[in-house]
Amino acid sequence: MTSIAEQAQAASAFIQQTAAASEYGPHRGLDHARTAVRLASTLGLSLQHITITPDSKRRATPGEPLLAIATCPTTRTQYTFLARYPLYEDEAFELLGPCPVCAAPVPLAAVRHLADLGTHLATGPALLGNGPTPTTYPDTFDTDEGHAPTCRYGAA
Repeated sequence: MTSIAEQAQAASAFIQQTAAASEYGPHRGLDHARTAVRLASTLGLSLQHITITPDSKRRATPGEPLLAIATCPTTRTQYTFLARYPLYEDEAFELLGPCPVCAAPVPLAAVRHLADLGTHLATGPALLGNGPTPTTYPDTFDTDEGHAPTCRYGAA
């Protein structure tokens, strides 16, 4: 088992190396690396189980939103998270999953720590009726750019 100091040094080296070698340039590479380290830490995974890519559907905001895929080392199940504002490390990750209406990948849960993911996995997304969106959905669910064009939700 590695010590906390060794893990911290490895994370720092990963950030420096990833930023320097990124095909997206050092500034975007830094965003990618920091997002990977933050998600790995949040979920208790090693960095080898995290993949970061730009999110082309949600570029309506300043900066570049990132998709972060976490792969469970035991089951190989993949969970896709959105880092909508990767510059702000205090923002929650948004767990993406199929919209109950259009089936497109959209934010279904805000994940700040492992227990948030556990709560979502235990309960699943709340049913959507004709009233307001249930509070268990992230604030961004209603207007997310990932909804299908025919969905009643999404950027209009």
